[in-house]
Amino acid sequence: MASFYIPLTGLNADSTALNTIANNLSNMNTTGYKSQSVNFSDLFYQQVGEAGSGDPIQRGSGTQVCSIETDFSNGSPNTTNVDTNVALQGNGFFVVGNGDNTLLTRDGDFSLDLNGNLITSNGLNVMGFPATNGTVNTNAPLAPVHIPVGEVEPPSATNTFGMTATLNAAANVGDSLSGKIQVFDSLGNAYQAQVTYTKTATNTWSYNVTLPDTLAANSSSAGTMNTQVYNFGSSAGTPATVDPATSLTITAPNAGGISTTINAPGIVAGESVVTYAADLQSALTAAGITASVTATAAGQLTISGTNLTTSGSVIQDPVASATATGSLTFDSNGNLVSPSTDVTGITFSGLSDGASNMSMTWNLFGADGSSTLTQVVDQSSSVSSSTQNGFASGNYNSFTIGSDGTVTATFKNGQKLNVGQLALGNVVNLQGLEATGNGDYETTLASGTATIGVSGTSGLGTMQGGALEASNVNISAEFSELIIAQRAFEANSKAVTTFDTITQETINMIH
Repeated sequence: MASFYIPLTGLNADSTALNTIANNLSNMNTTGYKSQSVNFSDLFYQQVGEAGSGDPIQRGSGTQVCSIETDFSNGSPNTTNVDTNVALQGNGFFVVGNGDNTLLTRDGDFSLDLNGNLITSNGLNVMGFPATNGTVNTNAPLAPVHIPVGEVEPPSATNTFGMTATLNAAANVGDSLSGKIQVFDSLGNAYQAQVTYTKTATNTWSYNVTLPDTLAANSSSAGTMNTQVYNFGSSAGTPATVDPATSLTITAPNAGGISTTINAPGIVAGESVVTYAADLQSALTAAGITASVTATAAGQLTISGTNLTTSGSVIQDPVASATATGSLTFDSNGNLVSPSTDVTGITFSGLSDGASNMSMTWNLFGADGSSTLTQVVDQSSSVSSSTQNGFASGNYNSFTIGSDGTVTATFKNGQKLNVGQLALGNVVNLQGLEATGNGDYETTLASGTATIGVSGTSGLGTMQGGALEASNVNISAEFSELIIAQRAFEANSKAVTTFDTITQETINMIH
C-alpha cells in the first residue's frame, strides 16, 4: 500500500542522512577528512485524475536521496613538528600510488618505509617530481619521493673563492698581509689556502696563493725499531717540495742511550724533499742519534730508528700554476683596476691524497661589479671575510618540505640538497571523485582525469611542512542536522504507525 511505502521511503532517506551525519562526527578528528551532506528529492508522481480546469491531479510517491555532496573546503593546519607531516591549504590533492594505481588524498600524515621512500599511512608511495644534483625536473614522469636516509653526500671540490680585503695605501714597500680560507679537493679533504699580498710600489701589490698540504704519517714497528713514512704527492716531472711551515720534531736515544729531541732544520721555500731529508739526517747525526732518513724525488720521506717517535707536521707545497702569483694595481681612488676580471685557472697539482688537481677561480668582483679588494690610506691592512663553494662529504641528517612542496635534505656537513618536489593533482568535478577509504579518492568518468602540477601553479594550493590538515567537520552544524534528521525520522515513523492503526480499524470493520 502507498500509505506504507511513502513513509518508508522517508525512513530510508532519513536513515541515510543519519548515517552520513554519524560518519562525519566519527571522523571529526580524521586527518584531512571532508564532511558530507545528504540532499533529498521527491521520487515520482502518479496522476489520479484531472481538475475541472484540466490540471492534472498527481499523487506523490515519497522521497529519495538524490546526492551526497562532499565539502572540500580547507581544514585548519595543526602544527606537529614531524618532518614527514605536511598540510595542504588551498585547491588540490597529494598524488599517491602503488604501481599503476594513482589516487588522490588530503591526508598528509606520511612516514618513511625501509627504503627511505615517503609513504601514506596505508603504504602508498607519495609521488613527486625527481631532482638531479639538487635541480627538480617538473617535466619528468612522477616517481616516489625518496629521502636519502643513511646516505652520504659526496664531496665537492672548491672551484671558486673570494676574499674581501682592505690594503693600506700608506704601507711601506715590502709590507705584506696574509689571509686564509678553507678549501676542499675532489676527495673532500680540507686545506687552508693562503693569499699573501705584498706592497711592491705605489698603488701596486703582488699576490701569491699557496695551498699547504699537511701529510699524515704511516707508522710501523718491529720490536724497538720504529718507522715513520710520509708520502708526498707530485706532478709529473716535478720534485715534491717541503713547505717552510713544516714543524717536525724527532725524539730518539743518542749514542749514550739518553733520549734526545731535535727540531727539523730550517726550510727554504721550494726546498725539495730530498734536500730536506739530507738536512734532517745531518741534524740527527750531529745529535748522536742513530737513525735513517731517506727520500725519493717522487715524494716519499722515510724516518727509521730505535725507540724513535715524531711529533709536529710535515707539510708539502702542491705545485701551483703561474696564475697563483700576480700583480694588483689600484687607481688614485683605491679601486682595483688590474686585473679587471676574475683570476681564472689557479691550479694546484700533486696533492698527497691522490685527489684530482684543483682548479679555482678567484672572484675579485662582486655581482654588482665592485671589487672585493680596496686600498685606503691610514687604514691597517685586513681581511674581513672570505667565501668558497666546496665542501666535504656528509651523512644525511634531516629533511624539510617547503611551501612549494620541495623536499630538501640537510647533511651533517651543513649542505642542503633538493631531492624532489611533491606533486599535486586536481580535477574539474570534485563531486565526481570516488572515496575509497583511508582518505584516498579515485578519479572517475564524472570527475575527469586529474591534472598534475606543483604548488602555486594552475590554481593549486600551498603546503606547510611539519603540520597536518584537520577535518573540516563543524560539530555545531552536525548536531543541528542531527536534530533535523531525527525529527524527520520520527515524523515518518509516526506516519507508519498511523497508517497501521487505520489499516487495523479497516480490517476490524470487515470482520
